[in-house]
Amino acid sequence: MLALLAMLPAGCAVRGDVEMLESELRRHEQTEQEIAAELKAAREELRVARTDADTLRAQMSQRGQLALVSEQAEVLYKTEAIKFNMMLTSGANRDGEPGDDGISALLQPVDAHGDLVKLVGAIDLELLDLNREGESQRVGRWHFTTDEVRDHWHRGFLSAGYLFQLDWQTVPTSSELTLHAKMEAPDGRKFDTTTQVKVEPAGAPAAPVASAKRSKKVPAGGVVHAGHSQSAATSKPARKLRQRMAATKKPASKVDDAKALDTSDSFTEETIPHLR
Repeated sequence: MLALLAMLPAGCAVRGDVEMLESELRRHEQTEQEIAAELKAAREELRVARTDADTLRAQMSQRGQLALVSEQAEVLYKTEAIKFNMMLTSGANRDGEPGDDGISALLQPVDAHGDLVKLVGAIDLELLDLNREGESQRVGRWHFTTDEVRDHWHRGFLSAGYLFQLDWQTVPTSSELTLHAKMEAPDGRKFDTTTQVKVEPAGAPAAPVASAKRSKKVPAGGVVHAGHSQSAATSKPARKLRQRMAATKKPASKVDDAKALDTSDSFTEETIPHLR
């Protein structure tokens, strides 16, 4: 009897936990049903909007007005900005001679997440040298129509976008220029961006070439004095002097070498030392 009374509170606790879990499960099921209903309504509204858009395009086409197809409209309204790809935007040396001949610029339309969108539109590019004064700051200006921009689409290993190879209209004097771009979308919206471009103007002093280290080894027969290079010690008069000294010098023979060094293997009876 006591054991049954002890188990009674435990059974009530278990029953209470089960009821709480069932209540939580019912709440989750209700939330899922509401989300599913909202999703269904949103899909229906999207279907109606697409149908209306297709109807409007058809009416515009019948009237001879230009209308965007659904794919074009999707690309158009996804675009939020334009930007330069700096890996392919820089000075460009195309003739191999010292100094850049112009610049290379890769412009990209992007969506709200920064992803590339293949939107086409008229583009204006302006290049400024801010170290100049007044109107002379503008060293280049280019305009490309929508049809011309299509021809500049580039997709490579590094990136994709509209690639422009621009020659100098006025050769700059600064090594850093300001590049500004404007793009007008077919719906009339305008996007712009600005960046700095590193260049090497023609006529700028070339970077010094590191000279080879001077050898500290003194050539045979010559002396390298402080402040003179090794080539001075190996000049033509120094070589002639060494050749003349070598011709007049008598080579030492083996006999002379043996006499010069008085060792026990060269003693004779007269020269053998005796102890007294």
